[in-house]
Amino acid sequence: MEDYPRWFVDVSRVFAPQVGTVLSHIAWRGGYLKSKQAAQNAILSSLQPLDIVLVSSKGRTSGQLIPGLFGHAAIYLGTQSQMQDLGVWTSAAIKPHAADVENGKIFIEADQKGVHLSPASIVLNTDRVAILRPEFSTNMRRREIIRDYFRFIGADFDFLFDVDSPDCTFCTELIHRVMPELDLSIQDIYGVRTIIPDRVAVAAIRHEVGLSLVGYIKADLKTWRQASGKALAEDIAVTWFKRQQPD
Repeated sequence: MEDYPRWFVDVSRVFAPQVGTVLSHIAWRGGYLKSKQAAQNAILSSLQPLDIVLVSSKGRTSGQLIPGLFGHAAIYLGTQSQMQDLGVWTSAAIKPHAADVENGKIFIEADQKGVHLSPASIVLNTDRVAILRPEFSTNMRRREIIRDYFRFIGADFDFLFDVDSPDCTFCTELIHRVMPELDLSIQDIYGVRTIIPDRVAVAAIRHEVGLSLVGYIKADLKTWRQASGKALAEDIAVTWFKRQQPD
């Protein structure tokens, strides 16, 4: 994964917030799933609170620069009704954001804007989605986790993708911080400890650390389909195989 000279990486880190902010706004097309409402409905109908949604957006510069098939992760927090069923809707951590949830902001994510709530129209403006489900023994733990996610809203984004930076966070680090029992795999890349979204997907495929794969939806310009876990594993493998080939 260390494709660039170390000096280049060190210089890039100095300007990471400025460059990252600019690159995050560059896209030459929308996600293939954006115009496929049936696909979005299928995804939303299968989600349960705290599901992890990995997205692959190859029509965006950020989706091309982050290594692997998936470049980002969001967490589904649930609708007002689902939160009421869990018994967390009236929690102090959620009350300030209740109007946003009622207006459809049912995901939480960490990106260049920091940690914030997002609607399905933003999160599912992508090409592929993998839905991963964490397993918990009690609803008490689920309620605690949902409240903790809301408490992270407003936190700064970590443009260096360093899990050891205490004052900022990135997408998979947010999951790692709030659900440490998942024990997500941390890799050292250019001297920075980070969490690669593809590795989270692999953990779910292998049923590691309390994660299971619920669904894999992929689309192209014209069509979409629900694919198998085997297809997901093959797509990840092909992506990394191509990365390792000389130009």
